[in-house]
Amino acid sequence: MLTADEIVDLVNLTQTNLIKRGAFLNLMTDLTDYVAVRELWKKHQKVFAGGLDWEFDAVTDHNHSARFTGLYDNDGATLNDATTKGKVGPRFVDANYVFDVREKIFQRPAIEIVNYVRTKYLRMLTSFYELMEPALWGKPEDSSDKKTPYGIAYWVTKQSNADALTNPNGAFDGKNPTGFSDGRAGISSSAYPRWANWACQYSDVSKDDLVRKMRRAVRKTQFRSPISHAEPTVGGTGNGIYCGDNVIHVFEEILEAQNMNLGNDLASKDGKTLFKGHPIVYAPYLDDDSTDPVYMLDWKHLALGVMEGWQQHVSAPQVVAGKHNVRAVFLDAGTNMICTNLRKQAVFHKALSN
Repeated sequence: MLTADEIVDLVNLTQTNLIKRGAFLNLMTDLTDYVAVRELWKKHQKVFAGGLDWEFDAVTDHNHSARFTGLYDNDGATLNDATTKGKVGPRFVDANYVFDVREKIFQRPAIEIVNYVRTKYLRMLTSFYELMEPALWGKPEDSSDKKTPYGIAYWVTKQSNADALTNPNGAFDGKNPTGFSDGRAGISSSAYPRWANWACQYSDVSKDDLVRKMRRAVRKTQFRSPISHAEPTVGGTGNGIYCGDNVIHVFEEILEAQNMNLGNDLASKDGKTLFKGHPIVYAPYLDDDSTDPVYMLDWKHLALGVMEGWQQHVSAPQVVAGKHNVRAVFLDAGTNMICTNLRKQAVFHKALSN
């Protein structure tokens, strides 16, 4: 029979091996795919060391000092500061599982104990990812929420119905998110109009409507500075396009209609739709959004910030206070989404409900 300490050692060893093997990828929930977790938590993390807040500088205008001059003209030197600082602090999330060292399973062979621990471990991780997926797509209710991480809906905001009347083909109308009058990362789009993402409403998933507006957005968001300078990037290279089922199945039908040699496969283009060489990815969570959004994201400037050492910290089993035979294992993370260039991000969607 294993002692309490031997059980704890076996649990700890089992967790370590599961982490090394990536066994937690087996997610068993209602969603068929966890796209935000996979794209951000797995691929686009930015590890920040040091202080608690992550900062970046933004220069929102040039100094308007250039002019044409004549002989003996007076100098026109003026101070015109347009530098501001964005700041994002980490948010914290935890999950746990518990066990009692007196449970019958711990009196059985080691392989059965390993399977038992594995199940508890996977259930904890499933809970973690189940919480993170909607958070990464969404946003806190308002600025008073100091716990929920910033998500894509916080950074990439939709076009208002009023702006859609003025700019029916899209514009940098992705302004301050609802409930955040101070703006994103403390920079207000009202004070700094260039701190905004591209946003556009559409009516139909068709070449004449949505596809045309997406093509225009690509041209409008490809900024090239006339001078060479470093930019505050947070992720690797690459772009991502994401939408729900209502959109992607029409994209696939459009693709089929423009390809003559489809053979005998009724769904030959499912999962193969590209836009300017980038895969269009089905994100099941977006199925519940009645505006049928399509997000075009530049991962070079958008990433999930994580605190160094707290990307996914799993504790050793520890005694639960007041229950000396019960052990708890905790999963902790310090994280938040950060974007350093909104003008590289775009969203397309149907009209907002009033």
